[in-house]
Amino acid sequence: MSNIVVKKQIKRFFETGKVKELTDELINECRLSIRLDGEDFVRAMVSPSLLEEFVLGFLLTRGLIQRAEDVSSIEITDNLALVIRNEQAKTSLPSATLLESTGNRNVDLAQDFRVYKKIDGTGFRVPAKVIINCVRMLSKMPVFNRTGGTHCAILFSPAGESLFQAEDLGRHNTVDKVIGGGLKKGIDLSDCWLAVSGRLPSDMVFKAAMVGIPLIASVSAVTSDGVKTGERAGMTVVGFVRDKRLNCYCHPERVVV
Repeated sequence: MSNIVVKKQIKRFFETGKVKELTDELINECRLSIRLDGEDFVRAMVSPSLLEEFVLGFLLTRGLIQRAEDVSSIEITDNLALVIRNEQAKTSLPSATLLESTGNRNVDLAQDFRVYKKIDGTGFRVPAKVIINCVRMLSKMPVFNRTGGTHCAILFSPAGESLFQAEDLGRHNTVDKVIGGGLKKGIDLSDCWLAVSGRLPSDMVFKAAMVGIPLIASVSAVTSDGVKTGERAGMTVVGFVRDKRLNCYCHPERVVV
């Protein structure tokens, strides 16, 4: 695959009339095709990094796998990911063909395949100060600082330890990469929380809910359906983490002072 950043000669124009030639850095993008159990499944536009983590997270948040052991092999060559699940996963979980028939929507999966589980999270607590300090780390991600063109996501422990981080041109992709990275490392996702750079509509909250993450926090806004999804899932949803404050929209018992 290509590098995540490419260089381009540009001209910069100023209000004063000055024109300057310089080298700018751009986010690279690639179209990755995923073939699941021999069936063409989906094409995704992604940044060319952490592709195996992306595939794992993508499948996990759609209920196509439940654990890393469900995958017998992943082979990524050029722009194609070949994924084979073990026999038990093939028979007990949805197929790529069945998934496509639902329109490939997360909420449909929850209703059709009953993979939606209410989060317990008993005893999971994160200090508000930890959330605020950790979310600041999103703006320090390296590719974002070079280009301004990525979304960022970081998986944290309750104490604020960074467990896995990712950047991508798409905010949904960053969440898939972080979740897949956590799965690959054997991290207990039910004992982590997730910081993201983009807004939190229902599908973003749902991704975290699918894998049992009890708290998701964003520097940006939360939508009404994002809150409804959090309420239904038993997940704490936090938005507008900035300027030494945060807004908690549901299940505030997990945020402590």
